[in-house]
This record gives sequence, structure tokens and C-alpha cells, in this order.
Amino acid sequence: MLPREEILVLLSSMGVDLPRRTKLPDAELDKRLSKALDSAQYLTRVVPAPPLDPTSYASWSRDKSNTTVLEGIRRHNVGEATIIHDNKMKGIDNPIPLYSNAFMDVRQTLMSIANACDCGMPPIVLQDPGESSGICMRVLDVRQFDSQTPILIVVFHHDVKDSLSRGSFDWISSYVSSTTPTAMANIAATVQEQHLLLRLLNQNSKRLVPSYKPKRASTEASFTLSFLLPVGAVRYCDAACQKEDWKSHRPLCNSWQGAKWQGLTFILADQYKPGAYSLRISRYDNVQHNDAQKRMELAKHNQGPPANTHGTTPFIVKVQVNSSTALGPAHPLFKSNAQNDGGDMLIYDQRRTIDVMVLRASSDVAQFSAVADVVKAKGERGIKTFCWAIRTGEWTIDIFWTSCRSGRCGDFYTVSLGQSLKL
Repeated sequence: MLPREEILVLLSSMGVDLPRRTKLPDAELDKRLSKALDSAQYLTRVVPAPPLDPTSYASWSRDKSNTTVLEGIRRHNVGEATIIHDNKMKGIDNPIPLYSNAFMDVRQTLMSIANACDCGMPPIVLQDPGESSGICMRVLDVRQFDSQTPILIVVFHHDVKDSLSRGSFDWISSYVSSTTPTAMANIAATVQEQHLLLRLLNQNSKRLVPSYKPKRASTEASFTLSFLLPVGAVRYCDAACQKEDWKSHRPLCNSWQGAKWQGLTFILADQYKPGAYSLRISRYDNVQHNDAQKRMELAKHNQGPPANTHGTTPFIVKVQVNSSTALGPAHPLFKSNAQNDGGDMLIYDQRRTIDVMVLRASSDVAQFSAVADVVKAKGERGIKTFCWAIRTGEWTIDIFWTSCRSGRCGDFYTVSLGQSLKL
């Protein structure tokens, strides 16, 4: 288990920000790191029912229509593509700098490993500039989950400075001391990045079917067998994240007694402008998986009321309104004017099981304004915030408005979840 402070830093590098003084026990933080890594590699998509048997998948090179392994391992989302594009327009050659974020560095390293696969699969050595930590690795095989998802079968061994194991020494010597020395791929990787990559490798090593015994060199007998998948951004955390943030940010109330709810009537977000082309995009949509396109296709075939997956239980939603004072690149897409400032309202939950629009023109003015005014006053950039909601009907929802008797809740209860909850 990594030190507590390092786990928090690594989680933060993946967009999972927790309070530095969080009271979560070390074991829970460690578990959260594991889940974040699984989410980042879309594990349940590729390995829905572990263990993984690589022999059940065709060789990547056998399908001549496949792109390079490098292109297959590459992952990015809409938000990252926007950042890269904007920085390039500003003349910034390196929009995502190396060695400043361990998670981004791991993703870059995976592309370097994939590129090595395209160049004949040479042995790979990853080490930090000070050579205090290193990983010896070799890709044994590349299998194909689908045309955009390679599975890299690897063996690896980790050593630290002044304690090079016999296994690593023999392995390196076998490539550099032969009559025809083999070129090695050397990849610079910070110690923190190595820790994150090792965590990923060790987790996946336990997910291989025991009967899988690929051929390896005699010097690799002590190496660990594992696999690597394409890694993208962490889309959202788990229920434990919400529970911890609820503890951190909830007012000191022990019940819903005294709460006031603002009732709103909604329509489907994709019916906002009938006849207009609509595409729902999240900054976490994976470009390679066509997430946005799949959501649009689903919307075309599902025009009834959204399923009530929460029942009568209050749940967290993001409320986003249009405002002439709003900041951010998306604002120009939503026109407003002084007379109708606050425009219409978008409401959605974490998994987009509810993704709806509330029209100001067809809503109770007082209740709509009560919610919109608070969002503009207290929300991020004056346009959005988190709050509690409850479904009251097929096309109606109530937003939580509190009058806490303890006086500690404020007039409107919002949840400051930061990046622990990805919506």
C-alpha cells in the first residue's frame, strides 16, 4: 500500500479530489485508487467477467485493417481535445506538459510502449532521471478486444536504486552482452508515475486466467505476467466518494424536516428545440468510443419520460442555467438577454439517467426564479451548481430548498463536490 499522502496526490492527478484532511481510512483510500484505475482503463467494458483469457482474442497484427498499436492505445475525450486545440491555437507546442501529472504521464508512457510494439517489440526500461527506481518490461503479445482496443500482454519487474535484483541484471545482460546486442526502448518516468503504473500492472496481473502461460525468456522467470489496456480520463467516482463528500459538505442536519422544495416541470433535453439537430456532449465523452454519438442515437429511440431510477430517494443533480454574467467557453452557445436572464435550465444526474430541460416560459415563475437566482449567485461561474432533487412525477422534479432550524444550512443547500463527482 502506498503512503496516504501519495494516494491523495495520485487520485488528484486523475481528477478525483478529496479534502486533504479527509477522515477516510487508509484502506478505503487505497480501494478508491484501485477503482479509479479500473474506471480509467474501462475495465468492465473489456473484462466484464474476470479472469481474462487472452487466447480467446485474435492477434492484433492478424487483422490487416487495424491501425497501429499506438493509434489503438491512444485515448482522449472532448474536454482534452478542446484544451489541446485551444493551446495549439495560442502557439503552445506542448499543451499537456510532461512530469507535472502522474496520471497524464502514465498515459503518455502507454503510448510510448505501444509505439515500441509497432517497432518490433524491443525490451523496455522505464526509470526516473535520478535512476532511483526502474521497471524492466517486455511486451509478449498484442491481442485485439476490438478494432480500437488492443490488449498488451507484458512481463515486468521493478527494482529500486542500489538493489538491482539478479532477475533484472540477468535480463538486461541478456540483451546487451550478446554478440548481436538488442536495442532497448528507454522511457523516462518519474517515481510517482512508476508507482501508478505498477499499481495498474499489479491489479491486472491478478485478472489473468491461471491457465494462460505465454512463452517467455528464461531470464523472465521471476517477472510478473500482466496486461495493459488503453487508459483514458476517469469519468466518475463511486458511491463512496459521494458519501464522503456528503459528510464533508452537508449542513449539520439530521433529517429532511423543515426542507422546502421548488417544483419544476421538465422536457427531454433532446426535445429542447424540435426539429433541430441535437448532440449531447460531455467533456468526459471518449472520442474513440463515440460516446456522444451513442447518446444521440439512444435519444432518437427513447422519447418517453426518463426512467425514475432513484424512486422516492433524494439524489444529487447538477443544475445549469443561462446567465449573461456566466463565464466559460460554453456560454456563447446559450443566448440570453437582460429581460430573460436565467434563460432555460438544464438538469442532469451523474449517470445521465435523467437529462432534462426546464423551460422558463412554461414554468412557475416564482419557483423557477428561486432556483435560478441561487445558482447564479452561488454556482460555479454563475451558471451551475450541485443540489439535491427528488422525482415527483414522470415529468416533474423538486429541487431541495432548506430552512434549517439549526441555522447552519443557509437558504439553499448546494453540494460543493469539486471533481469527486463527475457529471
